[in-house]
Amino acid sequence: MTMNTKTLRRAAVLLTTIVVFFLLLANGVGAQDRVDATAQHQVAVGETLWGIAQTATPAGGDIRVTVSEIRRLSDLDGAAIFPGDVLVVPAG
Repeated sequence: MTMNTKTLRRAAVLLTTIVVFFLLLANGVGAQDRVDATAQHQVAVGETLWGIAQTATPAGGDIRVTVSEIRRLSDLDGAAIFPGDVLVVPAG
């Protein structure tokens, strides 16, 4: 290999690395900008997290995913909820 070929290969690898880096960076920024619609729900006597999730889950959706999402959005450590608690639930 000549010096020019080695230099061209190194430049191509460097350019490819830079392009991949910026593509990954752009993908990460887009994911952070995503805003999911939410609503607040005040827990009434006798309600359970599962029951609230069942109401908030779209047709054909997985209630377990909605339970996890409510726990994440509402910053719950477990599944215990109490009357008067205000939960953040996915809307729509």
